[in-house]
Amino acid sequence: MKTSSYLLVSALSLVSSMTLATENAVILEDFEENIDSVMQGNWGGSRIPDGVIFQQYAKTSDEDINVTHGSKSLQVDLSLSEGWVHDFMITLSEEASAKVLEAAKSTDVARFILRYDLAFPPGTSWMNSQVFLGDVNDQLDTPSGANGGMRTMSIALDLVKGLPEEGLVIIRFAENFDATEDPFVGPLSLFVDNIRLVDTYAPGATPVTTVLQGFEDANNPTGGAADFTGWGGTPRTTYSQYAKESPEDIRVTEGDHALKVDFTGPGSWNADFTLPFANTKLAEILKLDLPAEERPALADLARYTLRFDVTYPDRDENGLPGWEVTSYHTLSTGFPFSQARRDGATGFQQTVSITLDQLSAWSDTTEGAPVIMFIAQANWPDAGSTLYYDNFRLIDTGGASTPSIPIKITQYQYDATTSKLTLQWDSNAGKVYTVESTSALPGGFTSAASGIASGGTTTTYTATIPVGTTTIYYRIREQ
Repeated sequence: MKTSSYLLVSALSLVSSMTLATENAVILEDFEENIDSVMQGNWGGSRIPDGVIFQQYAKTSDEDINVTHGSKSLQVDLSLSEGWVHDFMITLSEEASAKVLEAAKSTDVARFILRYDLAFPPGTSWMNSQVFLGDVNDQLDTPSGANGGMRTMSIALDLVKGLPEEGLVIIRFAENFDATEDPFVGPLSLFVDNIRLVDTYAPGATPVTTVLQGFEDANNPTGGAADFTGWGGTPRTTYSQYAKESPEDIRVTEGDHALKVDFTGPGSWNADFTLPFANTKLAEILKLDLPAEERPALADLARYTLRFDVTYPDRDENGLPGWEVTSYHTLSTGFPFSQARRDGATGFQQTVSITLDQLSAWSDTTEGAPVIMFIAQANWPDAGSTLYYDNFRLIDTGGASTPSIPIKITQYQYDATTSKLTLQWDSNAGKVYTVESTSALPGGFTSAASGIASGGTTTTYTATIPVGTTTIYYRIREQ
C-alpha cells in the first residue's frame, strides 16, 4: 500500500477546502459538476418512483450545513410515504471506485475510512438513514427529529467484506422516519455531500493498540457494567463474565473472557447499561478531568480509533431476532451511527469502529468517566435475548512510534523441587503481556496469566507446572 499512500497524498494536494483541513482525504464525489452518479433505488418500495426526487443544491451561505465541501451537494426530496424504502444509490466513478477497492485490500489496521456527510431535515419525530456497502448495513440517526442536523458516516474499510474485486462501487441508501406532518405529504429534504476516502495514518506511523477492557480481571469480571435508567428506562439486563468455550468461539475476541449481557422481555428500544473507562488510555487521551479549554481539540483526536466487538445471537426456530440494532452514547452525545444485525441465521461478531473526532462531547460528571452507554432494539422473542461484548480497544494511527520489539523468549529455568518455571523474554516498555499454555500441539492455548506489566526491555514471569505434567507448551502475547 506504499504506492496507494503516495497516490492518496498526491490527490489530496489538488483539493482545497476548509472541511479537509484536519483530514488526509481524497474526494470521491462532491456533486460540484452534476448529480449524474445518483439514481433511484431498485429494490422497490412505496416511495419509488414518484416520491423520491433529486436535484443539485447550491450553498446559500457560509453557515449552510447542507453543503460541507465546495458549493454544491445532492438534495433528496422524500414524499408520499413513511417507513423503510431503498430510496437511492450513488455509483462512484471508475477512478474513485478503484481508490476505494485498493484501500479496502489494505491490511493496515484502521487506516482507510470511507466517509460522507448527511444533513437531516427538521419536521420528524425521528429519522434514520441506512447505508449498504458490501456487508455493511449500518445507519445514521438524526441529531434532532424536530431540528434535523448534520451527521458524518464512517465506514472502516479494513472491516468491510463483500466488495467486488474490481469495477464500480455502489453506495445504497435507505430512509425510515416518522414525520410530524399528519397526514404526511412532504417533501422532507435531506442532503448528501463530501463522499471521501480518509487516510488516518501519519507519515511513518506505526499503529499502537491499547486494550481498554477485555473482562479478564477476576476482581472486576464484568468491567463495572451497570444498569442505566437516566432516561426513564426499566432495567432488563443482567451481566456476567463469559468464558471462552473453544478456540472457535466467536463470542470472545481477545483473551479468554467477554461480557455476557442477558436481556429479558420484548426488544423495544431501550437505553440499557453503561461501562466506565476511568484510568484507561481513553481517559488519558480525552482529559475529562481538565477544564474544557484544556482538553484536546477534535482535530487532535482524529488519530485515535475506538473499537469493540459485539456478538449477535442465533435466530430461533421462528427466525427471531430477524433484525437487531445496537447504538451507543457518551451520555453527552450519541455515536453518529448505529449498527444493524447483518442477515444470516447464525450468530456473528461485528466490530464497532469510530474515530474519536466524531464524538464531540463526553460526560465528565458520571462516576467512572469516560462512560459509554449501550442501547439495544430488536424483534427478539419476548423471552429475551443475549449479546456479548469484548475487546474494547484504542488504536493510535497518528504517531510515529518506536517499532515494537518482537517477542522472543531469551531465558528459561525450571526448578524440579518446586515445579517452578521462570520465563524471560524481550519486551516493549509500557506494554502488558499474557502467558498462554497448552499440553499438546496443535491445540487450543489457554491463559495461564494475563495483565503482566512490562519490565522494560525484558520481562520475567514464573509459572507453577501442574503435578503430573509431562509436556507443556507456552507462548507469550502482547495485549
